[in-house]
Amino acid sequence: GQHGVVCYFHEVTERAQATEALRANQERMHLAAEATGVGIWEWNLLTNAIRWDALMFRIYGIEPTPDGLVLYQDWSRAVLPEDLAENEAILQDTVRRAGRSTREFRIRRRSDGECRHIRAVETVRTNAHGQTEWVVGTNLDVTERQRADEDLRHLAAALADADRRKDEFLATLAHELRNPLAPVRNAVAFLHAKGPAVPELQWARDVIDRQTQVLARLIDDLMDVSRINQGRLELNREHADLENLVMAAVETSRPLIDEMGHTLAVTLPSRPVIVDADLVRLPQVFLNLLNNAAKYTERGGQIDLRAELQGSDVVVSVTDTGIGIPDYKLSAIFEMFSQVEGALSRSQGGLGIGLHLVKRLVEMHDGRIEARSGGPGQGSAFVVRLPIVVEQTYSRQASGDDGVRATATADLRILVVDDNRDSAESSAMLLKMMGNQVHMAHDGEEAVAAAREFRPQVVLCDIGLPKLNGYEVCRQIRAQAWAEKIMLIAVTGWGQDGDRRQSAEAGFDHHMVKPVDPEALMTLLAGLDTVKG
Repeated sequence: GQHGVVCYFHEVTERAQATEALRANQERMHLAAEATGVGIWEWNLLTNAIRWDALMFRIYGIEPTPDGLVLYQDWSRAVLPEDLAENEAILQDTVRRAGRSTREFRIRRRSDGECRHIRAVETVRTNAHGQTEWVVGTNLDVTERQRADEDLRHLAAALADADRRKDEFLATLAHELRNPLAPVRNAVAFLHAKGPAVPELQWARDVIDRQTQVLARLIDDLMDVSRINQGRLELNREHADLENLVMAAVETSRPLIDEMGHTLAVTLPSRPVIVDADLVRLPQVFLNLLNNAAKYTERGGQIDLRAELQGSDVVVSVTDTGIGIPDYKLSAIFEMFSQVEGALSRSQGGLGIGLHLVKRLVEMHDGRIEARSGGPGQGSAFVVRLPIVVEQTYSRQASGDDGVRATATADLRILVVDDNRDSAESSAMLLKMMGNQVHMAHDGEEAVAAAREFRPQVVLCDIGLPKLNGYEVCRQIRAQAWAEKIMLIAVTGWGQDGDRRQSAEAGFDHHMVKPVDPEALMTLLAGLDTVKG
C-alpha cells in the first residue's frame, strides 16, 4: 500500500498545481482585459447560457448579475436597430463556419442612454467530440477613438478645402493681375516705337518695361504653383540637348547677373547630353536657380553653373558665394512661402514660392534636387540630378539666327476682340502701327457680326467675353464658308494645359497668354504671308 499512497499524493499535487496555474492565467487575462478595456463574453451553444465578465456589464451600463449570466436580449436590445440585422447575420455565419469574425456596431448604453461604438471579435470552439459548443468573444468600446478619427477626417477635409480654395484664389488672382498688365505692356511697346528719343523718357519706358516683366514672372510663378498643386500642369517632353536648355536660362538670367556685378562661370560636358525634358519648364528650373544666386549674393560675387555626367544621370549644380542657408533651414528651403532670414530685407525677396516650384518641376522630370550650404555667409549650392536619355542618335541643332528681331507682316485685316477697352485699344494701336487694318469688338455678339462684315484674316479674341464667350465666337466664325483660312488666336489670362486644349477644341489656331509679348505676336503674324489678300 505505501506505493499507492505516494501515487495518490503525487496526483493531488499535480492537480493542485494545474488548478493554481489555470487560476493565475485567468487572473492575468482578466487584468489584461481590465487594462485594455476589453470585455469578455462566452456563449454555450448547447445550453444557450451566455456569461459576461464585469467589464461587459460596465460597457453596456447594465447592473452585474451574481453569476454573470445574461439573456441574449440584453445584448440585442442594446444594439441600434439599424446595426442589429447585419451583426446577427455575421454572428450566425461565424457559428455555421465554426470560424472567427471581427465587426463593429453601435449600442445605446442602458445606464445613461448614450450611444457607444463597439468593436467585437469572436471565435467558435468545438468540444472533445468535435461539436461546435462555445462562442467566445470580446467587446471594446472605441467611441473616443471613433470621435477622434471623425474629428481628424473633418480637419483633413477642412484643410484640403482650404488648400483647394487657396490654389483657386492664386489662380484667379494671377489671371486678374494679367488683364491690366496687357495694356501696360502694349503701351510701352508703342512708346518704344513712336515715342520721342528723349533720354529721360527712354529711361522711364525701360523701367516700366523691366518692372512689367518682373510682375509677369511673379504672376507666372503663382499660376504654376496653383497648377501643380491642382495636378493641372502637364509637361510637353521631348529629347533635347541639355546645353541648349542651360544656355537658354543663362541668356535670360544674364541681365540680372550683370546688373549685380557678378561673375558667372559655366562648365558643360564636352559631348552632347540628351535629356527628356519640357523645353520651357526645365530651363525655368535653371533660370530660377541662377536668379536666386544673383539676388542673394552681395555685389561682385561668383556664380558657378556646372553640369557633369555621373553614371546614367547628369548633375547640374548652381553654386554661389552669397548669404548662405542655416542648417535648420536646409530641409525646409523647398517648402512653399519659405524664405531665409535676411532675404526678406532684400529688394528681390520675391514670394518665397520659386524653390517650391523648382522642386516640383524637377520631380516631374523624374529628377531630384538638394540644397547645400556651409551656413550663413558661406554661400549655397543647389544640385539637380536628372536621368539622361541613353540613345545618342541626336545632332546638335543649328544655332539659327539668334538676335534677329521678327518683323510683323503688314497690311493684314485683323479683328481685336476684348471687353477690356484699354487692352483692345492698345493692341489695336500696336497692330495699326505695323501697317495693318484693325477693327475692334467688345463682346461676343459684336465680334461675330464684325467678322461677317470685316472678313478679317486674323482674329485676336479674348475668352471671357459678355453675351458669347470666346470659344463660342470662334465656333461661329469657323462655321462660315469664308473663314476656312482665317487665323484665330485666343488671347486670355488663363494659360493652363486644359485651357489650351479647350481653345484648340473650339477651333483656335494659337493660344497666347496675357500680357502678350509684342515680339511673339509679331513672329506669329510674320508667318502669315500665305493667307494675305
